Amino acid sequence: MKIPIAILMLAVSCHAQEDASVVRFSNGDQLTGEVLGLSVEKLTWQSQILKEPAEFDIRYVMDLNMPSGVEKPEKAGAAHEATLEMTNGDSIQGALIGLTNEEIRLDTWYAGEMVFRRVNVKSVKITQASDYFYRGPNSLDEWTLTDESAWTFKAGVLQSLSTGGAAREIGFPDEFSIAFDATWRGAFRPRIVFLSTDVEGNNPKGGYEMVFQGNSVHVKKGGSNAWLGHTTNAGQLRENEKAHIEIKASTKTGKILLYVDGEMVDIWEDNEVDKESIGKGFHFIAQDRSPLKISNIEVTSWDGNYDEVPNQRRGAMRFGGGIDFGDEEEVEEKKDVVPEGRMVLRNGDTIEGEVTGIEGEEITLKTPLSEVKFPVSRLKNIILKEADMETPKRNRGDVRATLSDGTRLVFRLDGVEDGKILGFSQNFGDAEFLKGAFKRIEFNIYDRNMEKMRLDKEW
Repeated sequence: MKIPIAILMLAVSCHAQEDASVVRFSNGDQLTGEVLGLSVEKLTWQSQILKEPAEFDIRYVMDLNMPSGVEKPEKAGAAHEATLEMTNGDSIQGALIGLTNEEIRLDTWYAGEMVFRRVNVKSVKITQASDYFYRGPNSLDEWTLTDESAWTFKAGVLQSLSTGGAAREIGFPDEFSIAFDATWRGAFRPRIVFLSTDVEGNNPKGGYEMVFQGNSVHVKKGGSNAWLGHTTNAGQLRENEKAHIEIKASTKTGKILLYVDGEMVDIWEDNEVDKESIGKGFHFIAQDRSPLKISNIEVTSWDGNYDEVPNQRRGAMRFGGGIDFGDEEEVEEKKDVVPEGRMVLRNGDTIEGEVTGIEGEEITLKTPLSEVKFPVSRLKNIILKEADMETPKRNRGDVRATLSDGTRLVFRLDGVEDGKILGFSQNFGDAEFLKGAFKRIEFNIYDRNMEKMRLDKEW
């Protein structure tokens, strides 16, 4: 049944300029202010520069950023988190509560129980539900700037304007993961510093620095020229101007791992971890005036396990930190190939079987030898039965949404009702989303001119 068009009264606070919502239009205009109403046909907007609220035709709205949205609850109850990768590029997070040959069910904090058609799901990844030690950025006030004009904050994004650093303290555990999205112009050249003992300057003492020079990456101990052995080549950073970066580090083993867009790039190791030189500092330091944007930062705990082996060209480090590419080492790929049809456990073991049930945090597998049960969080992936995959149809009124937990999904905006945003997709059917869960909504996503303009206007 067609959901009636309604107006959603979104009470978005506007206590500070950097916390306000931002709407952008197809003619290049941009307004900061408050969303008063949203429907499938119009956006009602209030701004300090407008005498009274204005209504805008949704056909001319490019996107809406709402950084004041409700964050994902720190304790969602489940010991695991499942991520569904969909055939249309959507990435959806929740707790796995059901799986059959026809459908997959997730319990989500932003839309309750959602049921997904198996033919639209490419893969299911499982991670342990980690404690979040930081999620942001949330405002400029939570960062210490080495130069007040070096960084700015808007719509949930830190952007560098010149050379200089943005830093803060984080209570890092012994083993942790730092993940963030980066976009840039020209070459990717930041320094990422973690575990430093001060957050005031551009050359922090203690901890470790991961230094990016375009597609070259090397690691050293903070405040010194003690390089950790080699530099590496991250070709993904040369081919694109945006990436999802993840750094995993352990003060127990001294290992530091780098991932770009989900693929392991390399591993460094400090055989002499000095616990006395480790602090709480975390820094993004721009090394030049080329613009850099940082968003969706998450610092979580890590279990210290990994099963990937990088296949990279490494260069030796000269004394003083120079990079010698004349004697490169070809690292052979030794990554074990997981036999087809086997699921990977968190300890590196594999198991063959078919999911026959999920109850609470326990999954039941029927294996060739017997039926076994164990916690879902012990798995790293779920093997799905082969199916003829389908891509959902495009609908008039489709929007592209990003939620505060990183979930990304496309759905037809059907309207609003009782404080919920209502939508439909062949991926999951009808859904009612918590309005405060949204960080960004993009409109007119199948208009090529609008898409190009949206990309150009990012800068």
